[in-house]
Amino acid sequence: MIRQKLGTKTFTSYVPAGDEDAKAFADAVMPGEYEILAKTGESGSDSVTESRKWTLMLRNDETHEKTYLTFFAPLSKSSKDIKEALTGKTFNGVKADTIVVLHSRKYQFASNDSSDDGSSS
Repeated sequence: MIRQKLGTKTFTSYVPAGDEDAKAFADAVMPGEYEILAKTGESGSDSVTESRKWTLMLRNDETHEKTYLTFFAPLSKSSKDIKEALTGKTFNGVKADTIVVLHSRKYQFASNDSSDDGSSS
């Protein structure tokens, strides 16, 4: 993933390449400032069947800059938990002083049980 800054705007490009190839590509054709973000590992479990999708607006109270986040969290996490985890942290160059929940919705996901592949005999 390449995060590119052009003036006051930040853009994200998903490049299906390794770190060195992504950097070579960015060096060759991308204007402005950029950084290469790489996967550092995996954690967690893929056994989740229910979750809540959150869409938030984060605002820096001093500069009035805003950014938006959308992510999934366990049903056990409340808006208070989410706000506590984000307050004071910086995302897309915006320090999260004020956090506003724009949308929150429960989702159910299909089980990873492959014993029933949905086909009929």
